[in-house]
Amino acid sequence: MNKKIYLLSLFSLFLLLPHTSYADCTAEEIEHFKEVENEYKITYEFNEDTKDYTLTTNAPLPNEYDFVLYIGKNTKYEEITPNQYKIYNLSAGEYNVEIVGVTDTCNSVLKKITLKLAEYNNYSNDPLCEGIEEFVLCQPTYDKSITYQEFVDRVNVYKKTKAQKEKAEENKNKVSNSVIEYIEKNLFEIIAVAVFVLILIIIAIITIKTVRKSRRLE
Repeated sequence: MNKKIYLLSLFSLFLLLPHTSYADCTAEEIEHFKEVENEYKITYEFNEDTKDYTLTTNAPLPNEYDFVLYIGKNTKYEEITPNQYKIYNLSAGEYNVEIVGVTDTCNSVLKKITLKLAEYNNYSNDPLCEGIEEFVLCQPTYDKSITYQEFVDRVNVYKKTKAQKEKAEENKNKVSNSVIEYIEKNLFEIIAVAVFVLILIIIAIITIKTVRKSRRLE
């Protein structure tokens, strides 16, 4: 079946079909799928502007094994490469994904995946998140249920901890810069002292050897 038609049937018509006829894959075909299973990837990205998700599927052997995604008929998709598709405008929710064989001798389900796309986190727009957008509670896809007071308390703790770490890092940098600055300003004196100490060490070594040699000669 043509790849484009196959995807169209999956994304637009699959839910309308009462049931699908499957041909069980052979042991060799199943073993072959296991060899490439980890290369079959499905990832998603949250869209800040539209508050929905874009899904990307990567199927290295699309003529042998491919993705089946149970989604609404209004969802758009685009072929990026023969092996990669992007699926747009997915709303939050739980989605069942299958990897199935797509040959005449193998079209049974080989792997099942459940995708959980979190609802939009309204706290991410709160003014308290300004400057700490990296904090987990300020992420647009944070999916745990918390009260606003819990949100405020945890944000304040995070800000305090972050400020302490930044202060410690700043002090560390100041010490490092001070040491470097001192060395740069007193480089000549430091070299002179180092040379003087080295000469003293050399003289001491020569003296010790000379004393030992003279004792052996007595």
